[in-house]
Amino acid sequence: MGGFRGVALDSKSFDGALDKVYRATTGEVDWHDALLRVAAAFGASCAAVAVERSDIAQVRRDPLSITPTPETLHSSLQTRDIEQLYYAQYHRLDPFRPEVGVALTPSVLRMHDVCDVAAFARSAYYQDLCRRIDCFHLGRFTARFDADSQLRVVVNRSRESEPFDERELVLFRALGGHIARALRIQRQVTQMGATLVAALEALGRNGRAAFLVDRDGRISQMNAKAEAICALGDGLTARHGRLVPQEASAQRQLRAALTFQLGEGPTTAPKGSTFVVIHRSSAAMPFVAEVTPFAFDVLWSTPVAATALVTIEDPDSQRPIVSESVAAALSLTRSETRVAGLLAGGRSEREIAAALAVSLNTVKTHRKRIYAKLGVARRVELAAILNARR
Repeated sequence: MGGFRGVALDSKSFDGALDKVYRATTGEVDWHDALLRVAAAFGASCAAVAVERSDIAQVRRDPLSITPTPETLHSSLQTRDIEQLYYAQYHRLDPFRPEVGVALTPSVLRMHDVCDVAAFARSAYYQDLCRRIDCFHLGRFTARFDADSQLRVVVNRSRESEPFDERELVLFRALGGHIARALRIQRQVTQMGATLVAALEALGRNGRAAFLVDRDGRISQMNAKAEAICALGDGLTARHGRLVPQEASAQRQLRAALTFQLGEGPTTAPKGSTFVVIHRSSAAMPFVAEVTPFAFDVLWSTPVAATALVTIEDPDSQRPIVSESVAAALSLTRSETRVAGLLAGGRSEREIAAALAVSLNTVKTHRKRIYAKLGVARRVELAAILNARR
């Protein structure tokens, strides 16, 4: 097989393929597009990532006798027309497993569903199929992916091309290792996403709206409580996919908080929460948004946080803890009553200061006076007294 070799593999095209593979882990690029780039880098017509799974107990018991089940994860080959062709003609010519009803899915070629791969590669059926999809030479890289599976990377070259040379095989094996790592990252990101959704909904059940936003305020996730607050259009809204307070001053504060928490450069030390008071057109009690960084550095090995978690405790969902009659019975002033109710409701002193538009020192002073009047030393004792008098 001499003649045309195809695209010469250089470091730039290899790095481009590698970049596409890692960008596919978070959905920024589709795996189909990433594998098209891999195929182009190696002068090939298609590329695929497949897993051969086996029973974990069998692997532990007798690794040499395992019979793995093949499963194609991703492929750059669009096979819709081949599937139609198969049912029109090839299923009648298949000499190996005529009883198999489906050999191809709309997006993935599954030769294992048709026959033994080694025998299939020698058949006239396979050679005709190769001519149809313009691929012939088959290169493979196999590596461990999980305890019970092998990862196989497959690249099909045009039948007019020569087989891989040694340098290309070295690069192909290196790329296979990166693809294995990329798939692990993808799995971790998927698991993190599922965990994040559960965490946001847990916050919602505790009465807190939660938004995951980037430094520009674009919302990537939010819970049902957050959707409900935005739907009210009272002080806060989700506009064109961004979290936007209605007041200009609150918009500036939120932008400043996101810039402070996320910034553009490496973070030097963990930062505390930033609070933004969002006043409402209905004159109801304002929202107090707590902004904290939400970093992915465990996966990406970078100190720069990409997103921030913005949480809001909905004041409308909490009925007042301290009534006027209870406040009078306990000799609390109006200001002390407001602070006492928020303390018993679980708000931090910084949140209370932001919500009441007073200084932190003022809140601390009120808290000391309240504790002295009621003869308590802890917040839980304050809450117990107030709840007993409701």
